[in-house]
Amino acid sequence: MHAGAPERMRVLIQKYGTRAFRFAYHLTRNVEESRDLVSEAFARVLVHWDQYDPSRPLENWFFAILRHLFLDAAKRFERRASVSLDAPIAPWMENSPCVADRLEALEEGLLERLEREECAELVRSALDRLPWEYRSVLVLCDIEGMKYEEISWVLSCPIGTVRSRLSRARSVLRKILEGAIAPNGPFFPMTREGEKT
Repeated sequence: MHAGAPERMRVLIQKYGTRAFRFAYHLTRNVEESRDLVSEAFARVLVHWDQYDPSRPLENWFFAILRHLFLDAAKRFERRASVSLDAPIAPWMENSPCVADRLEALEEGLLERLEREECAELVRSALDRLPWEYRSVLVLCDIEGMKYEEISWVLSCPIGTVRSRLSRARSVLRKILEGAIAPNGPFFPMTREGEKT
């Protein structure tokens, strides 16, 4: 490890930790997975500090590592198990209570906050429906405020690809939000790794 690496690491965590978590959360939509992803990215930066090229922005290198970790995890775990709130707890029993019946009542303050965040949730839900390459370019550009050149480096693709993905992502997101795309349905058939058929 180079001299000054711990201080640079502290600065990296302090300066980019929140943005890294937001980016990871937009990719995973899970708080714990996002925390694990960001922690692993910081650990990788520390372990591979000698591979960092100081002529390149540290932020871009870090976000590229974060992105690669997400893609690796996504390949390993393509789908997570989920449980419907309407699912019976004991399906073999007649009139079995459903999962939602067993959940504790939400606090009133939380309900009020959820109502205020309804619009934000619609946008998050629409973002979730985008393939990762569209979602990641939108998050990096429109939420994290990165420049096209930085996004190009983080995503390992040409600037022209960044621009076309961003344009397509915004167009598809707009259609989803306008209701032009059927709720809960894919906006176009997808093949492996997000390629259009």
